[in-house]
Amino acid sequence: MNQGVKNIITLIAVAIGFLLAWQLKTIVGYVLISLVIALIGRPIMQLLKKPSFKGKKLPNSLRAAVTLLILFMFFSGVFSLFIPLVMEEARIISSVNFEHIVEGLQEPINDCQNWLHNNHLMNPENNLEDELISIFSFTQVGTLFSSIFGMLGNGLIALFSILFITFFLLKEKYLTNSVITAFTPEDKQENINNILINTKELLSRYFIGIIIQIAAITLIVSTGLSFLGVQHAILIGFLAGVINVIPYIGPIIGGIIGVLIGISTNLHLEFYTELLPLSGKIFLVFAGMQLIDNFVFQPLIFSNSVKAHPLEIFLLVLSSGTLWGITGMIVAIPFYTLFRVVAKEFLSEFKVIEQLTKNL
Repeated sequence: MNQGVKNIITLIAVAIGFLLAWQLKTIVGYVLISLVIALIGRPIMQLLKKPSFKGKKLPNSLRAAVTLLILFMFFSGVFSLFIPLVMEEARIISSVNFEHIVEGLQEPINDCQNWLHNNHLMNPENNLEDELISIFSFTQVGTLFSSIFGMLGNGLIALFSILFITFFLLKEKYLTNSVITAFTPEDKQENINNILINTKELLSRYFIGIIIQIAAITLIVSTGLSFLGVQHAILIGFLAGVINVIPYIGPIIGGIIGVLIGISTNLHLEFYTELLPLSGKIFLVFAGMQLIDNFVFQPLIFSNSVKAHPLEIFLLVLSSGTLWGITGMIVAIPFYTLFRVVAKEFLSEFKVIEQLTKNL
């Protein structure tokens, strides 16, 4: 078979592979999530590899089961801690009479409406009070939560699938390598093995760093808000930590959500003398967290874990957000890490690639 025919067959196989991946995107999603969990559990597997009983090592299947159990207990503990808080907050919001709240905030609403009209930011014919009532109409909250509970059935299937796949990814260390190298030409085997080893190491450090970052931000925000006497401080802190996974704009979104939750649980306060200062204090807590995140967590996690310059990471995230939105910002760093590892193996003769990958 000549080289031209081989290339055509390869292109057809790749096209069919992408088509199947799209049609089976749910299963592909399970596999990707399992890969991330396996990377997070990699250090635990390494720790359990040491001789533990009469100088003997635990078998791979037992180490994988223990690792999976530890991870499952950790994530289950986190969810069991915060789900009741989320449900309580949803109950509070669904029971709020927003027409009554708007009446109580009539003075600041009128001031805001006049400012918007004077600066031509709002049509004079529009009424801010009606706009707010329509925006904060929570008559659909019950329907929303019914839909969420309706998804739990599919969630159980997803959970079982992910646990099953993750177990074998942990148990059989070279399972992924074997699948990939099966499609690799003999002369590229060493390059592909280097790519797989380096990618696993860098992404494992990155995802573990993300978990540490979420925990640290949860602690900082919840401690600050608890000091201010804000209800559900732990919930707000956890949401801030999770949303902070979105680089750079995550803290802003988290701050807005934090203020909204803080306001929703203190609607009985007088607006100008109590509620507005409380909102300002919540924003200050988030501003302090943002400074710590930018100058401590971001360089340590994003730069050191994937061995890239902070400015390089910033421009990457900014570009990805412009092209593909929030999803692009979240996946930018892992995909860029993979690109750099691959480029180092196959394109190192180019000076720009050499500069981008010199720290790998």
